[in-house]
Amino acid sequence: SSSSSSSSWVVMVANVIPGEIIKCKIYRNFDSYSEADLVELVKPSSHRIENPPCNLFEVCGGCQYQHMDIKIQREWKTNQVQDLLQRVGKINPDSFPKTRDVVGTDEIFNYRSKITPHYDKPVKEKDSDDDSKERKIRAIGFKQKTNRQIVDVPYCHIATDAINEKLTQVRKDKFDEAKEGKLRRPKKGATLLLRDAHRYITNDNDDSIKDEPVVETDPNVYVQTKVKGLKFRFLSGNFFQNNPFMLPVLVDHLVEAAIKTNHNGDKMTHLIDCYCGSGLFCLTSASNFDVCVGIEVNEKAVEEATINADINKIENCKFVSASAEAIFMSDDTVDVKIAQTETEGSDKGQNSMSSLLVRDFPRETTTVVIDPPRKGCSTEFLTQLYQFSPQRVVYMSCDPATQARDSEGIVGAGYDITSVQPFDLFPQTRHIECLIVFERKETKGDNEA
Repeated sequence: SSSSSSSSWVVMVANVIPGEIIKCKIYRNFDSYSEADLVELVKPSSHRIENPPCNLFEVCGGCQYQHMDIKIQREWKTNQVQDLLQRVGKINPDSFPKTRDVVGTDEIFNYRSKITPHYDKPVKEKDSDDDSKERKIRAIGFKQKTNRQIVDVPYCHIATDAINEKLTQVRKDKFDEAKEGKLRRPKKGATLLLRDAHRYITNDNDDSIKDEPVVETDPNVYVQTKVKGLKFRFLSGNFFQNNPFMLPVLVDHLVEAAIKTNHNGDKMTHLIDCYCGSGLFCLTSASNFDVCVGIEVNEKAVEEATINADINKIENCKFVSASAEAIFMSDDTVDVKIAQTETEGSDKGQNSMSSLLVRDFPRETTTVVIDPPRKGCSTEFLTQLYQFSPQRVVYMSCDPATQARDSEGIVGAGYDITSVQPFDLFPQTRHIECLIVFERKETKGDNEA
């Protein structure tokens, strides 16, 4: 049709590359787009991988991009971030620097340090007695691309070698437990955990992690890892970034953005880390700031962050258990130790106590780090952020669409976007991590003595 509504209609088809000519069959319609199955590849792209490593790729929903070479995967991710900022964020492309090329590492398979395979409700064997507890698990793996059925996945090509080795044993144990009637919840499905980390050692008194790797399957057991020379202890079931090869790269970019001097050349002195989790960004940035405070709604994560500060002997960080929007109006003081320099009138290396409310942090030398869940920031949080008006906002996101939505408001509140840096944290998948840096616009009074 020649109508604009028809010419702009979008058809979503799995396992194809934009620009390819295909035949497809539509199976579901929505208000503004349709979903379809690939029927025939008429003219394939020159960037198509003919034989993806995983023979389950076409059906398993765990990966979406194995049919594309890595260079094109990353180009499309870069373009997607730029498009979302313009289309969803409604931000004029001439008002901010062009999105930088995606940053990734050479580890494009066998990199993921945590997976959570599922199995559906076990079923009775056809010839079993009515009173029998014996069950059969049909499949252990991940949901299909086009429906919610589970694909049986004996080996995951993006999981670490250690996880795949453990997965073989975990699958056998679960299949056997079902057959023998020993499942803890025989009438329900379940989600399993495999976390590749290091065993947490309670009597470890030195600064190194003991070389005791483990693939933990109990979400309530503590494990540990090391990032940029710092040790992090966390519950294996809690959130912690799942690509250990990319994590130091991610941290380097965030810290570099957070510590950059302001437009007057002043050193940034205070850091507020919202949605801080186990303290990763707050603690890796701490040596560059006088005072750091992290806030996290998950009380267990705050406990972990506090312990991680103690483990690493970091004294200028405080962690608070509350919703992110509560931090700016909190009546709780941030009591930390600040390392003094010789020019401050005391011997270098000595510490002094600092006690300050967050709302009294100096705006012109304060950086706010945001790393929210996939749904992005709440309206309440953003409103308080605008009122607090820090010099810099460093926004890390696992969903560039909600980040773009929030960016519209931040820019409207008087900030310029100074850089947009996406990361390929999960190669072979559609997922994108993105870091956007916002700087408060200069006003006439900013440059006056």
